[in-house]
Amino acid sequence: MKFSLSKINFLNLICTILVFSIVTAFFIFKFVDDFYNSRMDDFEKRYIEKNKILIKNEVERSIQRAEILKDLEYENNKNKLEEKIDFVQKVLDNKYINTKTAEEFVKSYKKELDLYKWDNDTGYIYIFNDKGKVLYHGYNETLLSKNIFKIAKNNPELDSFLSETLKKDENYGSYKWQMPNINNNQLFKKYVYIKKYQRLKIFIAAGVYKKEMDKKLIDVYINELKKDRFGESDYGYFWVQNTEAKVVMHPQSPELIGKDFDFFKEYTESYNFVSEISKKALENGSGYITYKWKRVDKNGELDEKTSYYRLIKDWNIIVGSGFYLGELKSLLSNEKKQLKRLINIYVVNTLTILAILTIISIIIGIYVHHNIKNIEDERIENYNMLKQYKLILDETSVVSKSDTKGIITYVNDNFEKVSGYDKSNILGKSYSVIKHPENPKRLFKELWEIISRGKIWKGIIKNLTKDGATYYNKTTIVPIKDSNDQIIEYISSSIDVTELIENKTKLNDLFRNDPLTGLRNRVSLISHLARNENALLALINIDRFKEVNDSFNQNVGDMVIKELSNRLFDFFSYNKYKIYRVQADIFAIHLIDNDNKKFIQKIEKFMDTVGKKPYKIEDKNFILTYTCGVAASNNNLFTYAEVALSEAKKKKVRIKEYDNSMKSIEGFRNNLLWVERLHLALAENRIIAHYQPIYNYKTGKIEKYEALMRLVENGKIIYPNEYLSIAKKTRLYPELTYKMVEKVISKFSLIDKEFSINLSVEDLMNEELMSYLYDFAEQKEVFSKMVLEIVESEEIEDSTSIATLLKRFKDRGCKIAIDDFGSGYSNYDYLIKLQADYIKIDGSIIKHILEDEKTQTLVKSIVSFAKKSNIKVIAEFVSSKELDELLKELDIDYAQGFYHGKPMEELVEA
Repeated sequence: MKFSLSKINFLNLICTILVFSIVTAFFIFKFVDDFYNSRMDDFEKRYIEKNKILIKNEVERSIQRAEILKDLEYENNKNKLEEKIDFVQKVLDNKYINTKTAEEFVKSYKKELDLYKWDNDTGYIYIFNDKGKVLYHGYNETLLSKNIFKIAKNNPELDSFLSETLKKDENYGSYKWQMPNINNNQLFKKYVYIKKYQRLKIFIAAGVYKKEMDKKLIDVYINELKKDRFGESDYGYFWVQNTEAKVVMHPQSPELIGKDFDFFKEYTESYNFVSEISKKALENGSGYITYKWKRVDKNGELDEKTSYYRLIKDWNIIVGSGFYLGELKSLLSNEKKQLKRLINIYVVNTLTILAILTIISIIIGIYVHHNIKNIEDERIENYNMLKQYKLILDETSVVSKSDTKGIITYVNDNFEKVSGYDKSNILGKSYSVIKHPENPKRLFKELWEIISRGKIWKGIIKNLTKDGATYYNKTTIVPIKDSNDQIIEYISSSIDVTELIENKTKLNDLFRNDPLTGLRNRVSLISHLARNENALLALINIDRFKEVNDSFNQNVGDMVIKELSNRLFDFFSYNKYKIYRVQADIFAIHLIDNDNKKFIQKIEKFMDTVGKKPYKIEDKNFILTYTCGVAASNNNLFTYAEVALSEAKKKKVRIKEYDNSMKSIEGFRNNLLWVERLHLALAENRIIAHYQPIYNYKTGKIEKYEALMRLVENGKIIYPNEYLSIAKKTRLYPELTYKMVEKVISKFSLIDKEFSINLSVEDLMNEELMSYLYDFAEQKEVFSKMVLEIVESEEIEDSTSIATLLKRFKDRGCKIAIDDFGSGYSNYDYLIKLQADYIKIDGSIIKHILEDEKTQTLVKSIVSFAKKSNIKVIAEFVSSKELDELLKELDIDYAQGFYHGKPMEELVEA
């Protein structure tokens, strides 16, 4: 049974998914079980370790407390002993009799001194003189009259203590001495304070035994431990036993105090751990021990307990504390429940995800199965299509194949028909057999360079048939690559274009000749001029030829063009003159020569003779005139001739020869560059407004501003005189005005100051622009503070329509200003018709007013007219104080110029 690739792939995918699911599920359960056991073990270890640290820290803390109690008690002991000696001194001072010796005086107070005892009669007073004779001893009367210094010779600690006392007359320290009420000769550590009584030259000493001090400290310490609790819910407590394995303190079971292990058997099943603790404490000082103990808080329930103990060596007691492992079991139980719940959620979620992924994988498998099946079907279909394409290619194209060295390995039937070679004659040979010798050598060099890089080459190849006839193939050569991207062969598909190539010359002639006149056309002229020969070129243009077409019809216009071409051909056809029709009504005369004068005389002769003959077209007779531009050069000849023709039309002369004073190529290029720069400036928002203040002579304040266009380029300001004339020749000029309107109105919509916007005649005649200006001013509510300043007013021809337009703005409160008044064309009637609110006297007048009386008279007349017409006058170019004062005297209303402020991006305040 044969399976398709799609079915094999689908079965493989299903098996993979099942195996993956089973293995994944196994590892999930294994991981969960291992994780659960590890987590429980870790939790138990952490619990035990945590509580071990806790009880150890608490026991150590209690030991530190004992040390602090010791230090405090030993420090206070000195003060207590000092107080006792001071008391004895006061008693002796009160009874002092100068006639008695020190020994007699002390002896007289023996009864009182015998009564002065403390610490279970272990504390007493003893006195000796500066010679060492014992005058009184509260414990051992056998020492009376003996020399204490000699006694001390057998007691190094006492000897050292007494030596220091004699040096300082006062001392506090310790030494070993027999203890009252103990008959053996054992010595006990004693703390003693001695002070010299200067009046009797005697030393009074008082002391206390360390053993007695420790008894009191232990009682205080144990009472504090009995109340001390720690841990969660204060479950932790301390117990104390001595080194003889008897309980000294147990806060929960006081009945155990003073008992040994035989009494403990009803509390534990463990070995004699009390004795074990004593033994290990004496050996190591501290440690841990685990045993079983009945819990009072659990009704006598037996529980495993771990305790930490620590020996206080000076006191021969052991302090301990512990924790029950039964608490761990409870916590473990809760932890197990919580962990099992989380694990169950994790397992369910994981299995759910696994199930979803399995379903998705199956869906993807089905999808992939269908796609592979579609690909298989498509492959079969493509294979069938390829066979048909091959059939079509073989039927319509010349097909051949070659190896990487260019040896032909396959040709189709069309190849045999076109080339005349049989397959048996051509296979195994190179393409040089059919290559025409006229093919450029670089053609095949470039061809092999391209296809050997794995690229496709396309081009036309000139070939030879077996019979030697020429034929042309439009050929495409494609490199065929293996799976490693290595070229293994080349396949060539060609179309026989011999007929097209042969007709190319005819088409080229049609392309280079004017079909109406039969003359060569502009393409032919440009091609000819590309040789850059020194030559003369004249462009002859029929004046007002459009009127001929408009007045009659296009057929008449065509007949005029034919007639003129015949006249030009007849007049200039001899010698080396060449005639071209380069545009509808423009003809070119080209001559390779350098005699400009003779060439121009020849053209003038044509215009004066043949050119003046009437044109008889059908029943119509009319005479035409011509304008001609002439240029002589070896470069840019056609452009220079066009410039000369343009200049001739502008100056309304018949013939104009190009010279350097005319606009050059560089000028054209500069214009083109400026157009590009203006496009970029508009796109990048680098057209900005500067505002020049206008000063009011009457109020002495700056009350209004004129908005002036500026271009920012590379951080520099460029003024309009450099680009505005160029912009007006393109469609960019309105865009500049739009930008200024938008920026200026937006700014002054937020400022309560009057402002003026400059508008040219082109702006006023642009209905779309003026509608935008009106609507935007209305939107921003700036009519009442906006002034439309009209520049180049002398160019206004239709003042009536302009006046109607401006009246619409004035009706909304806008004002009108006429710029540069007094220079050039200044029509007062026109001024009244526009209903101007301001006239601005041109700067060319103002700057001469100081030295020229006629200029002053002119200004006075303008001011007088303005006053009578209720028009305000603004003087421009006010640059100095002297000029400013004179203008004020002439009753000018406003001044504008550098004296009052330069144009700036931010407003200049008064």
